[in-house]
Amino acid sequence: MPPVVKKTVSVNFSAPLEKQVPRAILLGSSGEQIKKFSLTEKENELSLDGIAAGNYTLRVEAGNEVMVEQIIIP
Repeated sequence: MPPVVKKTVSVNFSAPLEKQVPRAILLGSSGEQIKKFSLTEKENELSLDGIAAGNYTLRVEAGNEVMVEQIIIP
């Protein structure tokens, strides 16, 4: 089951950030882009204020690597 998140979601990197700034994209259930975040630190707290309850996909892109996680906002 996807994690349930309330007001923020954490995105942390264990390795140093590359020259290209990583980003996170919050996608709706039909794949539409809801919100985009620039990830400028090794530890990032992404605010979900104003996002409606529902099922979402958080896509994190760092260089050539992509991480995708399903989340639920109650």
